[in-house]
Amino acid sequence: MLRSHFEDLRRHKAYREKRDLSIRTVALETGLSQGAVLRVKNLSMERVYLSTLETLCEYFGLKSLCELIEYVPGDDSPKSSNKR
Repeated sequence: MLRSHFEDLRRHKAYREKRDLSIRTVALETGLSQGAVLRVKNLSMERVYLSTLETLCEYFGLKSLCELIEYVPGDDSPKSSNKR
């Protein structure tokens, strides 16, 4: 299963920068659509552009894609994945 760390990263960045960081703000600051940001956040995408993932990794200052989206083998818990 896949697990998205988007929400933790968003909250951490908001805390660090002492400001509100809504999905809309992330979209505006990255140049991505709100829909694209929400699809990564909720793992509700069938496919995603690598440039979208790269943009979000840069925005959050990540060194690896697994800091944003993680593959967890055998984890079927509802909290860790969104099935479509």
